[in-house]
Amino acid sequence: MREFLFRLGVLSFFIPQLSSCGYHVLQHEHLSPLGQALFTEGVCVEPISKDCRGLLTSALIRELSTRSIPLSYGTAGYRLHVKLINAVDENIGFTYAPGKLGDTPPKHFIVSNEGRISISAHVQLIHCCTGQIVIDRCISRESVSFDFQPDLGTKDFQQLSLGQYEMHSEAIKSAQRTLYTHLAEAIVQQVYYDLF
Repeated sequence: MREFLFRLGVLSFFIPQLSSCGYHVLQHEHLSPLGQALFTEGVCVEPISKDCRGLLTSALIRELSTRSIPLSYGTAGYRLHVKLINAVDENIGFTYAPGKLGDTPPKHFIVSNEGRISISAHVQLIHCCTGQIVIDRCISRESVSFDFQPDLGTKDFQQLSLGQYEMHSEAIKSAQRTLYTHLAEAIVQQVYYDLF
């Protein structure tokens, strides 16, 4: 019992101190009328077309929950509609392919070993009852660069560098997770700032 009271006393002392570290409980009186309505009624994230394996949807839900925005699926007052636009997959780094033993004269081929994927998003926050579009924004382009080992049919364990994937498709899957996390942060940050 004495230990419980001690812990309760320590907690009651340190919780008010959190605001000095930059942590604070969000006060609804600091929000705009839109922000107050959003925190009262909740938001629903609509399924996103062209969302690879649901990565952007899950990243959006994670970002919204870290900012204490209530998520609701059946009775939400607002829905977040995201449309992915201008997806680009480009090769940005090149190297010479290793020559095969016995080739005379030696042949030199240039192959890609570094790529970049980038994407933009059009974001709308829609009031469910009226259908009114409250926020209508185009989020700036986010991009991620990645390395990969080109598949030349001559690979051995010494040709792979640390941090590189063997195939372009595996490197893209890994890079998309990072790209969608950055895009979700940008989307939620923009929506969140419109609430004040």
